[in-house]
Amino acid sequence: MQTSLNEDINLSAAARVIYQLGEELISDEFVALAELIKNAYDADSTYVKIEIDTKVVTPNGIGRITIEDNGNGMTQKILTNAFLRISTNFKKIEKFSPYFNRRALGEKGLGRLSIQRLGEHITVETSPRMERLEKIASKEDKEFYHRYNRYTLKLDWTNQFKDDDKDISDVQATCFYEFDNNCKKGTKLIVEGIRNLDFWNFDKKTESRIKTEIFGMVSPFSQKNKQRFLIKINIDGRTISNHLIDEDVLNISSDINVRFKFSDWNLKIEILYKKKYFDRILDKLILSMEKNGFDPPVVKSEYKDYFEEIIIDLENEQYKKDFPYLKEIVFQNIRIDKNFNQANPGDFNGQFYVLDQSAGAIKESLKILSDAGKVFSSHNEVKSIWNAAVGVYIFRNEFRILPYGPRIDWLAFTKRSQREKANAYKEHTVSGYVELDSLTTENIKEQTNRQGIIEDEYGSNFLMLMRETIAEILFQKDTELKKRISIQSFDENSNEISTYDGNVTFTRKRNNSVEREKILRLVDKQINVISNKSEVKNEVKTIIDNLTKLKNIDLDEEKAKQQKYFEYEQKIANLKTLAGLAGQGIIVESLTHELHRIEKNIKMHAKESKQILSRIVKDYPQIKGVVDRQDSILHEILFLNQQLSHLEPTYRKNRVVLQEIDLYNLFSDLYVEKGIMARKAQELNIEVKVIGNNFRIMGNKGVLITIFDNLFLNSLYWLSNYNANTKIITFDLDSIENKIIFYDSGIGINKEIENRLFEPYESLKPEGRGLGLYICKELVKSLKGEITLDRVNKNKEGNYYKFIITF
Repeated sequence: MQTSLNEDINLSAAARVIYQLGEELISDEFVALAELIKNAYDADSTYVKIEIDTKVVTPNGIGRITIEDNGNGMTQKILTNAFLRISTNFKKIEKFSPYFNRRALGEKGLGRLSIQRLGEHITVETSPRMERLEKIASKEDKEFYHRYNRYTLKLDWTNQFKDDDKDISDVQATCFYEFDNNCKKGTKLIVEGIRNLDFWNFDKKTESRIKTEIFGMVSPFSQKNKQRFLIKINIDGRTISNHLIDEDVLNISSDINVRFKFSDWNLKIEILYKKKYFDRILDKLILSMEKNGFDPPVVKSEYKDYFEEIIIDLENEQYKKDFPYLKEIVFQNIRIDKNFNQANPGDFNGQFYVLDQSAGAIKESLKILSDAGKVFSSHNEVKSIWNAAVGVYIFRNEFRILPYGPRIDWLAFTKRSQREKANAYKEHTVSGYVELDSLTTENIKEQTNRQGIIEDEYGSNFLMLMRETIAEILFQKDTELKKRISIQSFDENSNEISTYDGNVTFTRKRNNSVEREKILRLVDKQINVISNKSEVKNEVKTIIDNLTKLKNIDLDEEKAKQQKYFEYEQKIANLKTLAGLAGQGIIVESLTHELHRIEKNIKMHAKESKQILSRIVKDYPQIKGVVDRQDSILHEILFLNQQLSHLEPTYRKNRVVLQEIDLYNLFSDLYVEKGIMARKAQELNIEVKVIGNNFRIMGNKGVLITIFDNLFLNSLYWLSNYNANTKIITFDLDSIENKIIFYDSGIGINKEIENRLFEPYESLKPEGRGLGLYICKELVKSLKGEITLDRVNKNKEGNYYKFIITF
């Protein structure tokens, strides 16, 4: 006979598992301190004071660590059911602190394990601020508080958990309750019997780690938040304090102040450019122009502080028209029910301070700070403040998200500065922070190693907003501003040169050769007079005056030579960039000959293999797909052949050939009927029209293709990113005035760039060189023509949009 027995057995754990967990999860004493500091922060403290005494002898061993805060304290139930319960979900339920509404940092509930890393015995003294804990305190807690308001817990932390035979349920702590009318609110942890006394030997390495790993957890910006969280540390009588960044100093001394705020896909950016920033740009320009022989300029009006406000609704595609350089930004989506919506990272705001780190800028800042009542003893003292402040931090309610900050160019300022070296925003010139709203940015998660934001949909969108939207707008706006105070292009016949904003005008030195000859003749005459008179005083003076004038004329002529050299250098600078493109063109040209050969061979092999396969497809029907792919290969080869044929007129050997060209047929062939450009337009559903009366010109076909390919490709690019029912590119031929009017139905020319459209390096395309229209202008000139922007007609967007090419 068989018998059976069922029995429910409770799972248990050895007390030692707690000790093991502490050893594995808390890697060293600094990690332990960091976890306990987070607990104080979660308890709505405004400070945590840490005192470490490695020499004191206590009943529980050598050394004592005291960690005291002025936070909410713990009720009787929180102390027993949360603090004494390892890995509780208390902070997952209570995600936000009851007073300052801070998002809980210690979500895992393992901070108590940090205590065992520090020492052998713990005493917890706590007194709750019941007025703050009203919403989360139980009825029993409130009643208990009226009888007892000060609680003390004692636990031999390490020894109790080292015993292999002891079950976790056998571990007990002793708790004392009392009532004290003068009790101090908050929590104090007293750890006695320091486990690793040598760890706290104070040296430069220890001090450096404290400043980076402990003080680096919290915001150093001293004026940012009235409820800021401070950390105070004393080791064996030596106080260590974190370096606070005085925002007033940054605000007063900076060249540019930026504020930004993002909420519900609305972005607001406020930029203040200060007068001293304009003055310094102008001073550099004047110095450069005078060095190259120009007279001091006429300045119509003094530059003043300039404020610009930018408001963008990122859910409205209109912003891609207003800010074309943002058109390629794509935010990631999340699925909600059956629909996809942009993953909103939550609300955040921030502040940037920008200052050129040159000696002149720092010296100027020293004076401005002194005038504002902030006196510093030296130039180096101000510079050291900026050096300490450089970097863009990310904080969530005062606590820093690592590693963002100093020496981490996470906003790609350096990469942008390589595109525009004079730009104000560089890795070493920007100080500031981004503050994440603790309530709405719950979906922005940190990596488990605390070294960055997880780049899921929410994290990626946040970084896209900061790096590709805000930082790019600031870069572009500064580039545009500097362009206004730079000189327009000029030729050798111009008598006056003005800045783009027309506020500053430089005058050339005139040719003084005629006046020089006149003065020399007068000098000769005076010499003759002197030789016939004994009283020569007045005549000698006249001679001296005239010789002085002659000397000044020589100086003026030297400056005129410098002007010529300056113009020459500018042309060379432009040619250097074009030389790189020309070199690429030569390489492409040489490769296309080889591509012709490869194209013919592939075509031949594809045809022959198709013929062989076609003969056996009846017996092996499964290879029909291979035959079809041969047709696809032949189709692509045809397209390759069209590409090469389109390029052939632009080869160097063909650029010297002049011929009479029928423009109507040229444009129809290339852009409407069968050319590769026509195919590109068809793929993008863009209609191309050639209208008007045909005319012919004597020119070079390759040069014309280069000119109109540039214009055509620009139109394709912008039309493909423009929401419109009809997308049309038009070539309008006017045989009476020998001109072509080229335009499209897109957004037109952005107002920010219309006045410098044909200048080199001007582009609103991301990563664009800005040389296309400049090359067009030079090539049209080579055909004795002119290309201009029609300044009469505007499109429905209110922008100019027509190019006029006159031969």
